[in-house]
Amino acid sequence: MEILALKTFKMIVDEGGIKGAADKLHTVQSNITNRIKKLENELDTRLFTLAGRKLQLTPSGQQLYQYADELLQLEYQAKAAILRNKGSYELRIGMPETFASVHMPLALKQLKQDHPNIQTKIYTDTSDRLVLAVLDNKVDCAAIGNAPKHDKLVIIPIVKEELVRVTPKESDYDPVLLVREEGCGYRNHALLWRQKASRGSDELMTMSSADGVLGCISAGLGYTIIGKNMVVGSRYEKSLTMTPVTHGPKHIQLSIVYRKGSPLEAGTLALADIFTSRQESD
Repeated sequence: MEILALKTFKMIVDEGGIKGAADKLHTVQSNITNRIKKLENELDTRLFTLAGRKLQLTPSGQQLYQYADELLQLEYQAKAAILRNKGSYELRIGMPETFASVHMPLALKQLKQDHPNIQTKIYTDTSDRLVLAVLDNKVDCAAIGNAPKHDKLVIIPIVKEELVRVTPKESDYDPVLLVREEGCGYRNHALLWRQKASRGSDELMTMSSADGVLGCISAGLGYTIIGKNMVVGSRYEKSLTMTPVTHGPKHIQLSIVYRKGSPLEAGTLALADIFTSRQESD
């Protein structure tokens, strides 16, 4: 079996179909189909069946998926270990957009000064999707809020951030809770707050960025529950009022997560140490 065939097979499953796999692998759908046909011929078994218009794994496909995951993990480890041993390597770091703008810049600057052999590459996404990216080796580590327990993940707490209720400073506001898209850690806390505070009748409005959320609040369109550091230093800070939350969790725990056995663990730990050292000094 070729590595490319296994990557293609796993990508079809992860992306929910041939089109999604073709987009992710930057190729045409016919190439995806031909690779799977070749793999099925080699194994003399069907890997997928059609259920309506959706592909479903056969029992053989389910078995192969587990092996493909393990083999691709070994391939990643081998490549990363060789690059690390050459002395200079790339560390792919995932994080939400808000973390990238507030918490990460100074840490990356210090990492570059202390470890010039590490070149960082940044990917932004929601916390939920970043967990999957770490498990699939799309990033080497990720900084996320409320990291879930997982037998394949190592979790290092780095920042404990105060949650605040944000409202306009000098105007009334609509009973609308403004949040980010699904998968955002702040969104999850905001929804929990709404439940605990018996504000379930408040309308929910989803925005694409934290900056957009704060801008709408400054205009009197609603309120939000978010990390204090998202507001402090923002262009809307002077037009907003922050109040510590009185319902649900008072803080959000931000952590760095990476896959157990990562050959780039030393680089990830160096980044985590920068954050933990700063927390201790504060």
